[in-house]
Amino acid sequence: MIKTSYISCACNRLPHTADWGSNNLICYAANNAVAIYDPEAKKFGSVLSTLHAHSDRVNVVRWIRPRFLKAETEFLSASSDGTAIIWNATDLKAGSFKPTDILRINEPTTICDAIYFSSNPSDLLICTGSIDGDFRFWLRVGDQEIEPTQILNFSKKLPIEARLALLQSQHGENPNPLLLLAMEDSTILLYSTTCNKVNDSNQKKIGDFVKVQTLVGHEDWVTCIDYFLTDSNDLFIATGSQDNTIRLWKISSCTNNQSAIDETGELKHKKQNFFIHNREYEIILESILSGHDAWIYEVHWHPAIEVNGRRSQPMKLLSCSLDKSAIIWEPSGSAGIWSEIMRVGEVGGNSSGFYGCKFGPNGKSILTHGYHGSFHMWNYQEKSQGWVPRTAPSGHFAGVVDLCWDPKGRFLLTASIDQTTRVHAPWPQENGEESWHEIGRPQIHGYDMSCLAMLKPYMFASGAEEKVVRIFIVPLTFKNYLERITDDVDEFNADTMAEGASVPALGLTNKAVLDDEPNDIKSQNNQIENSRNINYDEPPLEEELVRGTLWPELQKLYGHGYEIFSMAARHDGTLLATSSKSTSAEHAAIILWNTKSWSQAQKLSAHQLTVTQLAFSPNDKYLLSVSRDRRWALFINCENEKYELLVISSKKDSLHTRIIWCCAWTNDSKYFATGSRDGKVGIWSANINKDETPSPVTDLHVNDSSVTALAFAPLEAQDKFFYILAIGYESGSIDVRKIHQIDNQESYDWVQLAFLQSSSAHQSTVKRLAFRPQHKTQQKNVIQLASCGSDSVVKIHDILLE
Repeated sequence: MIKTSYISCACNRLPHTADWGSNNLICYAANNAVAIYDPEAKKFGSVLSTLHAHSDRVNVVRWIRPRFLKAETEFLSASSDGTAIIWNATDLKAGSFKPTDILRINEPTTICDAIYFSSNPSDLLICTGSIDGDFRFWLRVGDQEIEPTQILNFSKKLPIEARLALLQSQHGENPNPLLLLAMEDSTILLYSTTCNKVNDSNQKKIGDFVKVQTLVGHEDWVTCIDYFLTDSNDLFIATGSQDNTIRLWKISSCTNNQSAIDETGELKHKKQNFFIHNREYEIILESILSGHDAWIYEVHWHPAIEVNGRRSQPMKLLSCSLDKSAIIWEPSGSAGIWSEIMRVGEVGGNSSGFYGCKFGPNGKSILTHGYHGSFHMWNYQEKSQGWVPRTAPSGHFAGVVDLCWDPKGRFLLTASIDQTTRVHAPWPQENGEESWHEIGRPQIHGYDMSCLAMLKPYMFASGAEEKVVRIFIVPLTFKNYLERITDDVDEFNADTMAEGASVPALGLTNKAVLDDEPNDIKSQNNQIENSRNINYDEPPLEEELVRGTLWPELQKLYGHGYEIFSMAARHDGTLLATSSKSTSAEHAAIILWNTKSWSQAQKLSAHQLTVTQLAFSPNDKYLLSVSRDRRWALFINCENEKYELLVISSKKDSLHTRIIWCCAWTNDSKYFATGSRDGKVGIWSANINKDETPSPVTDLHVNDSSVTALAFAPLEAQDKFFYILAIGYESGSIDVRKIHQIDNQESYDWVQLAFLQSSSAHQSTVKRLAFRPQHKTQQKNVIQLASCGSDSVVKIHDILLE
């Protein structure tokens, strides 16, 4: 049995990629998948699942909102792969959904919306827009398959955003569908249907959409639209634009003999009229809101609430902008002048503002997401009458290339091409469960990261697309967090630790800031001021992670001629092995660094091309390397503490015929595994003579996907051959196998314990796997496997051993 206990992933950096339903679940786009986040799970919130059915980036995610204040059970997603998918809940509490309908548009889809258009909860009207300018309508009636009904073509004009709404009809008829379509010429087109009825065959039918009116006023692209039905059944619309303003429009049914001048003789608002099914409607521009200093990317009305058993709509609007702020607007006074009642966000920093914002189901919470995929959340506190930030989901926003565990299993360190390294750790729960969160961001670099390695407790090395290896050491900030989540912090020496770290302007080096520095220098250091204001009773906020959790840089190591590609550290922390990208034997050499003097201890030559992974055996007797040259090399530690080449595999007669991507050691240091692009996994004995031709003890052939990651479970050594091996594939799936020798035979059995498909594992290449060292908080008979992939997701899986 296997279950995923932790998922860390960021939101795609696009508008409309996150939505918060009245079911209190947040669905958001995470690369090619959709993540389901429960803000109340495990006290501080948790990502419940990732749903994978798209083959390219997800551009829009929206809950399909039922009428009459019911909880959502379906949502719609659209992707650059040219499809839109309707997902239906199979277990809402567990965040489990399945794709029920796939709409094939065949062009990258950037617009989608859906609405239930009748009293039957299965009748669904959908619209989609693609980058080629085509705008399509789709219809689902009852349990029938979705069918395309109409295509709108706007010649050379491009639709930017669209929403579907329902206008109140007369005499109890079905409401009239209304399409609000923002175009690239800054106008908003209104479309409605020619008919909406039940025909003779008792099948609901929606006629063709035709243009009924055009809203003019914005001076730049309209990027977002939201609406609600007032208590008097008027349609209230908010539109946000790149002209930095928000316009509020009201559509209501006309009454007879309306005059343009009211009883006081004052001129009314300018109105526009249109007809749907012989019924006249009027449009009034209610207000223009100006408070943002940059493009507005999302507007969201306060959700309807239930008052005395009836639906009621609060008049509150939330907006967000690239000016790094989110604002709540509300009409004040009898004149109904809209004004700003609350503003949250960031001041300064290097972020690029907000792409989306949402109210929570009861309007007492706010969610925003920004350029780096990070979420920000605030809760309204009745006691203080103010908005207080709270913990939000976080994760890498680009491919994760490497991970490693703390030697005692207390935390997990990950590195990504988003130019950051991050620390993930379990936050203690009252019921004893583990609730994982990001608690540190040691390095925010100027280069894409490529690898990392733990040297000893609270010190790690990292490599990036530069020729330098950087060494980082823990500050007091991290000590405070670790003391909060575990009592195993004996190695800390607070007297020699820096208070924090900061990065100078135009610099890449994390400079240590010591406690004995003058106060005027500290006051100029925003990072240190932020670290002092951190609340250590809760997992850190995004602002605290960025500005208060950097680790000081201890050393730089120079020696490679090209970009660093892989590294590994001895388990006693005395040596660090590194390799770089290479097309020649000279630059394919492995450098061993002495971690006491930070000097080169050795240079090992064996390969012709880039060494793709390095691994020391658990007893540190051997160093294993695998390479693009389709060979592996085994080095042995001699009496003089120098490593010498023991054996290297042959290109011609070897098991592997393609690039060897990965390797791993058994816990007893007797065997090691190698995995290659040709889908082969080989198990080799370390007990081999120097002149002996190596041959695998046993091997596994997987024909449909290359092997990219391997990890052996840290189980106690037994008398007979018995190991558990996790295999990661380029397809994103993870295979967990039990390998054991058949009694009194020379053959071996590979028993599959678990197989994780892409939705449970990763959407694309699994880059690294690592089992957690045994830790006292782990349950008995449970081993934990960490995985990361090119899909920017980090996961921890709990494997139950029978």
